[in-house]
Amino acid sequence: MNVLDVNRQSPVVIVDWDDVARRRLGAWLEAAGYAVREYATAREALEADSAEWLAVCLELVLDDMAGLDVLRHLRARDTTLPVIVLTRNLQLDTAVDATRMGAFAFLDKSSEPARLERTLQSAAKTRRLTWRAPRGAQEGGAERLIGAIVGRSAPMRTLARQLDRILQSDVPVCIFGETGTGKELVARAIHEQGARAKGPFVAVNCAAFSEALLESELFGHERGAFTGASAQHRGCFEQAQGGTLFLDEVGEMSPATQVRLLRILQERTLRRVGSTTEVRVDVRIIAATHRDLVAEVKAGRFREDLYYRLAVYPVKVPALRERPTDILSLSDHFLEKFGGASLVLADEAREALVRHRWPGNVRELQNVIQRAILSCDGERIELADLPPELRVLVLPPVPVAPPPLQRMSEDLPPSPDVVVPLRELERREILKALTVTNGSITHAARLLGLGRATLYRRVAELRIQREPEPG
Repeated sequence: MNVLDVNRQSPVVIVDWDDVARRRLGAWLEAAGYAVREYATAREALEADSAEWLAVCLELVLDDMAGLDVLRHLRARDTTLPVIVLTRNLQLDTAVDATRMGAFAFLDKSSEPARLERTLQSAAKTRRLTWRAPRGAQEGGAERLIGAIVGRSAPMRTLARQLDRILQSDVPVCIFGETGTGKELVARAIHEQGARAKGPFVAVNCAAFSEALLESELFGHERGAFTGASAQHRGCFEQAQGGTLFLDEVGEMSPATQVRLLRILQERTLRRVGSTTEVRVDVRIIAATHRDLVAEVKAGRFREDLYYRLAVYPVKVPALRERPTDILSLSDHFLEKFGGASLVLADEAREALVRHRWPGNVRELQNVIQRAILSCDGERIELADLPPELRVLVLPPVPVAPPPLQRMSEDLPPSPDVVVPLRELERREILKALTVTNGSITHAARLLGLGRATLYRRVAELRIQREPEPG
């Protein structure tokens, strides 16, 4: 079989409870030139990242889950992944169900190897076609999806397919995602690869202005409209005419500003602050927020009618921890962008990057790589060039020193959970008795229930300093 054009790093996955059958098929595939990955249970297969899988050979009879249910999960996660159903005792109704659910092919395990070979060749060809970068991807950047968006994971491929569907339309888009995930990068990709690419792209951060200043920034103002308005100002809507207006952190808008924005979206006209003239606007609106706008609507902090105007097509940008297979790809991308193609990451540094949870997402990763580039001395970034909170993720733990023994104050009673040695207790009581009796051994011995000679001996042994007896 000619598999020279198959991506050898992309495995054919076998999901089969039968160890003998699974290993036999795996050996045959490896001999044919394919990389192979095997799973004995559905759970193991569904917990893995399928973004780089070339195809799946799925046994319908599994121990922990029905094979058709596994097929539904795989297709729901990645509709372009070819799933070849393999089973014994092929039944027509089961084959029909599997085909309806999106199975690429349905074969009996007793089929001739040549038939499986032809099916895999066709599946590999289909899969490679879906891996071609969507429109706008740059040549020479195998990791680029749309515009400057980098990633190979299943969540990012799903995002790229979503964006590809809306590039040539003017439908309002609302981008959801945590801080640092790259929401503005997604907005720019929609603009630059879409029908309004020749028009301007204007971005405004709604959280960076007070209510009055934001209205002036968005809608503009006339000269003399308020103190300091010395000239007419065209707002972001007018600046974006014929192009795209990106409203970042739209969830931070005040209720009054929300009302004005809703009217503009409905009427497609605006009135500058201090003006009586209506201005026609022709812009595509892309909004973004790190907030849960549905929850904000329920809490009464965001208008429901505005939400449905902005989120006609919602897009979710996954957090970096949800796509760990992209961490090293992004790291290499930032290395090349900020440091040049000669820089590489040491193995320990790569391991630390993968283990980190990245609460700051892609922005945090970019900052870490930039700092590492400045810290390294040669062309290899070592673990020592990374921040301490990343280094500890791969270094063996340092033993914690035991806490020092507490020295009890002689003036304070011991804590109930502190054990004091008997020698120390005896010394304290002798000192107390001598203090009460003004240093008289005779009286102190009587208080302690000891003989004078015994007390003399214990004072000497405990090295207690005492004042001379009176008289």
